[in-house]
Amino acid sequence: MISPGALDTATAVVQRAQELAQTRWDEVDGPEAVAVAETVAAAKGLLDAAMLRTAERITDTNAVAELGWASVKDFLTHVLGGHHGTGGGLVRAAAQLRELPQLQAALEDGRLTLPQARAIAGQVHTLPRVHEFRTAVADRMLELATHDALNASALQGSFAEVVRELDPDAAILDTEKQRSKDERGAHHQRHLTITDDGRGGVWFKGYGSSEDGEHLKATLLPLSAPVTTEPGACGGHASDPHGPLFDADGNRTQVPCPTPGCAHDGSDPRDAGARLWDALVDACVRLRNADELPRDHGSAVKVVVTTDHDSLRQQVIDAGLAREGRTDTGTRLSATAVRRLACDAHILPAVLGTDGQVLDVGRAHRLVTPAIWAALVLRDRHCAFPGCTRLPLACDAHHVVHWADGGATSLDNLILLCRHHHTLTHHSPWQVHIDPHTRQPVWTGPPRLTLTALEGRMTYHDGRPRGAPLVA
Repeated sequence: MISPGALDTATAVVQRAQELAQTRWDEVDGPEAVAVAETVAAAKGLLDAAMLRTAERITDTNAVAELGWASVKDFLTHVLGGHHGTGGGLVRAAAQLRELPQLQAALEDGRLTLPQARAIAGQVHTLPRVHEFRTAVADRMLELATHDALNASALQGSFAEVVRELDPDAAILDTEKQRSKDERGAHHQRHLTITDDGRGGVWFKGYGSSEDGEHLKATLLPLSAPVTTEPGACGGHASDPHGPLFDADGNRTQVPCPTPGCAHDGSDPRDAGARLWDALVDACVRLRNADELPRDHGSAVKVVVTTDHDSLRQQVIDAGLAREGRTDTGTRLSATAVRRLACDAHILPAVLGTDGQVLDVGRAHRLVTPAIWAALVLRDRHCAFPGCTRLPLACDAHHVVHWADGGATSLDNLILLCRHHHTLTHHSPWQVHIDPHTRQPVWTGPPRLTLTALEGRMTYHDGRPRGAPLVA
């Protein structure tokens, strides 16, 4: 019997999956639908295992570089049609599971799903690099997943208990030698994310080494000390808060201040968390004011105030009025916040037309000047590649029609691209143009591979055409 190659097998799977997807589902009864769901879930787990192995092989051979892709992560994100970062997650999972073959084997024989495997591998890789200990923890968590049927969330929740069970005296975790390894591992796992909550706030989430934490604490703790003032300096009244609101003459006896929870007695009303946050902001402001930060394409830190032409004629800025704005990091701010930032930043008015296109940001020059750069930031907000939100400081100005081909250095021929996607755009099938009506970048990606196209290029590895019988 001649075995088909991996690509032939994958094509056959797609064909059968298409048949299943086109089933007359109104003719399927409830019990059969349940059985189908269980079977499809098992098949998906095995396909995920195959995708991980494929991602690993593509990474090892760097095959996508010949197709113009800047990275395996971008290629996988594209072919999977997932969120930004989907491909990177697969590449990381493949690398982690390579060091945990028992998880890889369980994934490939259907005992483990990809979410379970990633939950276990991600936790195990935070442990000290002691092979025997990591293996024991992975084995115990694999047992919980297969015998106790714990899902990915439950596995993450049980990780600490498993570690305590296998290292009850913390002999591995607390040795000086291992502590050094832990710190290196923590350094390699370092990250910080800033996520806009859409309601005027941001979430910070991060992780780093203890050494990094000492640097942060040494800077922030002195700035987060409680600040005391004279009673009443907050603007509120320091009288009895339980007394009458008005005196006999009708005058108000208690004057509120804008700080919630303030007793007006001069003590700092902020709790430790609020003081630490204020210290972080204060440290950033001090660093910025020290003029030690890299320059933003030749211009100092600035606030871009956007308004339409009619509002500008009404001298809205001089009148102290403003609409909500957006910073060049993509964050929406209230008019009040914009005015606060504008107190110690350069103001660059940008006049917008009826449809929001930039009409004037200063004189245009042959090269990308600060004014043209400001217009790009104002229009694109961040890297213009689909799904990428890298900040302007990490971006280049890319000519849509290359300068060498006669392209102009103007807003209608420039887009913001981070270094990674700048390279990808120059060496891949991705195409971009500026829509003449919206003046916004429009992208055209490489076509997704269809089943028809796949079948048309397929032969078995022994040269037989598709459809030929598998006979020895």
